[in-house]
Order: sequence, then structure tokens, then C-alpha cells
Amino acid sequence: MPDATTECPSCALEIPADAETCPYCGYEIPRQKSSLKTAAILFALLLIWPLLKVLDWLLS
Repeated sequence: MPDATTECPSCALEIPADAETCPYCGYEIPRQKSSLKTAAILFALLLIWPLLKVLDWLLS
């Protein structure tokens, strides 16, 4: 099975998908931000907001 490759955004040559820099032109590949962390924070906020509203309603 062949290794996963991607295209370098700078020189457009095929490079390994896990490369940190392009072996041909030296372009530093930007790391992707964790969408899982963002999703977890958003989920927590969407869960906590209604709970706080219910708690406020019960205590008032």
C-alpha cells in the first residue's frame, strides 16, 4: 500500500502527508488546528448554557 501524499502549497510537488517541511523547496507546512478541541468547547458551552438558565430559573 503506498504512503499517503499531499501537494506542497508552494512548489506543487507531491510530498509525504506527514511532512513538516517540503523536501524539495523547504516550505514549512502549517499544522492543522485541532477541530476536536474546538468541537468539545462548543459542545460544553451549548450544554452548560441551558443548565445555567434552568438553575437561574429554579433559584429565582
